[in-house]
Amino acid sequence: MKALIEAEATIDRFRPLEEEAMNSASEPRSLFPKTYHIQGLHVTLAGIRNSEYPPVVFEHGCGVSSEVWSLVYPELAEITQTLTYDRAGYGFSDPGELPRTSDRCVEDLHRVIEALNIVRPFILVGHSLGGFYARLYAERYPEDVAALLLIDASHEDEIRGAFPIPYIKKQKWSVRWYRLAKYAARIGLLPWLAKRHWIPGFGKFVSKLPEASQHAMWERVFSESSMEAAESEYDCFVGETGSVPRSRFARLPLAVVKAGVYLPGNNRKATLRQQVERTLYDTAVKMQHLSEAGRLIEAGGSGHHVQVDKPGTIIGIVKRLLEQTREA
Repeated sequence: MKALIEAEATIDRFRPLEEEAMNSASEPRSLFPKTYHIQGLHVTLAGIRNSEYPPVVFEHGCGVSSEVWSLVYPELAEITQTLTYDRAGYGFSDPGELPRTSDRCVEDLHRVIEALNIVRPFILVGHSLGGFYARLYAERYPEDVAALLLIDASHEDEIRGAFPIPYIKKQKWSVRWYRLAKYAARIGLLPWLAKRHWIPGFGKFVSKLPEASQHAMWERVFSESSMEAAESEYDCFVGETGSVPRSRFARLPLAVVKAGVYLPGNNRKATLRQQVERTLYDTAVKMQHLSEAGRLIEAGGSGHHVQVDKPGTIIGIVKRLLEQTREA
């Protein structure tokens, strides 16, 4: 009963913002981004709603924020409406109810879509763990999704026997790393290091983003709420707490992007790294085959964040999906 009362209080708290968002969302959008706070979630809408192309909705990965799309969505917003948002706990969003299961994350996005009256169906783009959530969203709300783009997406096989045991152990150790990072953020150590840009490797990653996004990433990624969200999401993924997508999508336009190009080794006995690379490739092919209209794109020269390393590749794929959905 207490949880129900708290939930109703939360809904009441954000109802005025949602009503304002729904009223304004029915109007044509400016090319300039506009932000909303929907049930504690920070949402950015850009572009102009039109009848020719569907909107594009972006789902970021674990441990970052919607700023990772800042090299991609502005160009697409010149064509159609785009939506980026920070999941609960990340970026400028409020912390969400724990644990952060796949079900909670999918339902949060669905509430945002409804509150802002986003035209459906739309193109859904998911990166990493966000790709896992995007698959579940498309399975649960098939009428909402016109096409699906999965960028180096997480897959349930990564925490099952299909992968080498050392790799699966590494996945479980990642949860412990996030837990340690959460405590380091709680005592102020991580924010202190981030303020001085002393996080190894992170500066090189964010330096590719626009200046405003760099500042936001340094300021928000290493907060306690961000680390808590990352720990909980990944713990739920590894422990399979929450729903796992199981459906195929018939002829839904589907693009699966894999970071890097897989090159089979010549050695008779594959190294652990070669085994993992082969299994990651096989998993990408498996996701491609979720739809008869699926295709696999290997992004050569890119790391895990293809939308940051090769934004032009992602923009090009989305534009092709936009044309496909328009023709359909």
